[in-house]
Amino acid sequence: MIRFKKQPATHDLDEAIELHILSGGAVADLEEGITLRRAALELCPPGQRDRAIYLYDLADLLWERFKKQTTIHDLDEAIEMHRAALELHPSGHPDRFSSLHWLSHCLLARYCEQGVVADLEEAITLGRAALELCVPGHRDRGVSLFDLAYFLWKRFEKQTTIHDLDEAIELHRAALELRPSGYPDRLLSVRELGFCLSNRYDIQGVFADLEDVVMLGRTGVELHPPGHSHRATCLYTLSHGLWATFQRQALMPGSGRARFVRRVALTRRPTTHAHAASLFHALSLHLWDKFRKQSAIADLDEAICLATYALELRLPKHREYATTVGKLAVLVRERARRFIQGTNSNESVMLGRAVDNLCAHGNHLRGRFQTRHTIADLDGAITLHRYVLQLRPAGHASHLSHLHDLAVCLIERFHDTAIVDDLKEANSLEQTALELSAPGDPSYEASKGSLATYLQIKVSLQVSQVSSIGSVVQYMRLAKLSAMSFLKPSKSRGVDYHKYKLLWSVLSCYSL
Repeated sequence: MIRFKKQPATHDLDEAIELHILSGGAVADLEEGITLRRAALELCPPGQRDRAIYLYDLADLLWERFKKQTTIHDLDEAIEMHRAALELHPSGHPDRFSSLHWLSHCLLARYCEQGVVADLEEAITLGRAALELCVPGHRDRGVSLFDLAYFLWKRFEKQTTIHDLDEAIELHRAALELRPSGYPDRLLSVRELGFCLSNRYDIQGVFADLEDVVMLGRTGVELHPPGHSHRATCLYTLSHGLWATFQRQALMPGSGRARFVRRVALTRRPTTHAHAASLFHALSLHLWDKFRKQSAIADLDEAICLATYALELRLPKHREYATTVGKLAVLVRERARRFIQGTNSNESVMLGRAVDNLCAHGNHLRGRFQTRHTIADLDGAITLHRYVLQLRPAGHASHLSHLHDLAVCLIERFHDTAIVDDLKEANSLEQTALELSAPGDPSYEASKGSLATYLQIKVSLQVSQVSSIGSVVQYMRLAKLSAMSFLKPSKSRGVDYHKYKLLWSVLSCYSL
């Protein structure tokens, strides 16, 4: 940079900019990065072959600063730079698509800020031009399809022209086909297509659209685990589809069951996440009533699944949280009873989805506790992990990991509240997990490590409660003698000597 100031040369400035970016300065200090880009552009006047590159780079940093500071002047200048770069990327130029893409995005951003329809119209025109460059098989075709669909959706929002909505849906479907399962942008296509179809159903009432909304809503929820920033939006979209289905069922001939129709009438169309939670709860109650009359296990499994969605949208301090938890407890207890009886013992897809939701939401609540230190979150996590264990009893492939999940939550609550029963239960859960696993298994090693930690806590507590060195020595001797009673022999496998050695070594750490 010093050499550049003494004798300006673009290659010295390029090197300074690169070093600035690599050192993290371009992110931490956009002002300096923009200053360097302006200097580079001044050294590359019109006619120079690399001018388009410097125009694009300056526009890129101005766009980044706009996203951070929302200063419209930065966005205006970024658009100006992208226009100039596009002029230098004529038809057939390899970078023309990039210029079309970013200029259209900047124009859309300005439309969202200022509402100038001309910006939206130009964004659509540029989006069509970008799509024409991305023939089938082109790596950016999915991006171009999605962009144009989104631009058309924005115009539909403004002008409510159904043709724009139809075309947006067609483009979103095409983009989704190019984004198979596992593709990073698939969840974005699923969410936006479901939203567009939901709006078209509201206008035209085509049942096929409604079926697709429900299907995409379920897919979107699966792709956005609890805690994801867009999870609630996906649940809302699903709730809208289920509400519309609920309404249609109430109007069908032969559906005149008084309680069902009354419940439909009392369930308002979801317009907020709170309404969505109420709908999921009402649908769960309806399916529970239906199950008690017809004993179709699929109804019970779906009732559990919908109740978990309601619970997600009602965090532990919500006034309706206890009601939702109470109803879920009833559903889980009935499903667990079926497992014990050996009837309907297979885990259906719907039930598997529900249990995965419970487990993930439990982990999410535990994560919230770790950052916010609200004990209600941890209590909620423990409750959900207890439900998971009931629905995935011994013999299930995930049973051992669920034992460990509950034990971890209990020991975390013990550290916060010093409730000794939590320590005892965590210890018991890990013992069970150890007895069900084999030496060498990852679950065995995890349980062994946890037991070591719990025993250290237990011994430390006992030592802190005695009053003299002599009492400590006596306690340690009794602790070693009690190791054998702590290791209750298994009828099928006898005493687990691996576990015995572990406990003995832990107690030995406290010998005096």
